[in-house]
Amino acid sequence: MKKKILLVFVFCVSIFSIAKSQSNKRYVYYLDATLTSVEKSKAVVLGEGSYENGAFRLNCYSMNRDKLFLTAYCTDSTLSEFNGLFTSFHLNGNREEEGNYTKGSKEGLWEKWDSLQRKVDSTVYLQDQPTLSTTFSYYKNGSLSYYTTKDNLLDTYSSASYTKEGAKSSEVFFHGQKGVVNTFTENGTVTDSVFTREEKEAEFPGGEKGWRAFLERNLNPDVPIKRKARPGTYTVRIKFIVQKDGSISDISAETTYGFGMEEEVIRVITKGPKWIPAVQYGRKVKAYRIQPVTFVVSMR
Repeated sequence: MKKKILLVFVFCVSIFSIAKSQSNKRYVYYLDATLTSVEKSKAVVLGEGSYENGAFRLNCYSMNRDKLFLTAYCTDSTLSEFNGLFTSFHLNGNREEEGNYTKGSKEGLWEKWDSLQRKVDSTVYLQDQPTLSTTFSYYKNGSLSYYTTKDNLLDTYSSASYTKEGAKSSEVFFHGQKGVVNTFTENGTVTDSVFTREEKEAEFPGGEKGWRAFLERNLNPDVPIKRKARPGTYTVRIKFIVQKDGSISDISAETTYGFGMEEEVIRVITKGPKWIPAVQYGRKVKAYRIQPVTFVVSMR
């Protein structure tokens, strides 16, 4: 009996020692922008991980470790799938996105914020599929521009738009493909029935492939290098309006990296062709567009 107790004790001590050793171990990863493992010389993200109470926590930083991009929990140190709380951050340190993974699938409530901490998306997931989602957009003065809510289980869609002063300008409600649009004017409310939920974002002629080809022909990727920007990955975001006829207006930068990057993207968009206008409820409409362009400055 004593021998059996001793063996059990030794076995428990061994397990405890292994667990303690594992919890103290630190893992380092060199990753690209998609969190894929690469050689250190090609990495733009530095990953650091460790086990915490049986879960593996991963923190991702800029290569010089001055910016935290995200913190997430994974099944194990292979980073094969997220499992647990996931939080990403804007460059100013504010939260960008937060939610939970269950064995690689999004589950429950996920939320997104812009760099000013205004909520831009709130979505409930079930096994990686969105069931109820609300998106928000804002004017430069911070007031709400519009919001939309989609319920995929009930097959409903609702939306409301506001003026810069905060007054509701229009609202819509769909059940299936049949909807009612109310437009609020100084003379009263105008009601219109529509029979399609068809919506398309404004896009560059030729889609993403055409946009990439246009950038390759016209964008000068050496602008930040010539201005001596530090090595890193910079995603410039340019906001503008695509009018009903496809023309571009109200161009402005949402990022402020500097080193000529925002100005270069604005120059290229300004000299470009007309875009394909957005479609809402089967009709062409003017719409805001935020176009990201990524510059990669590597060490030389």
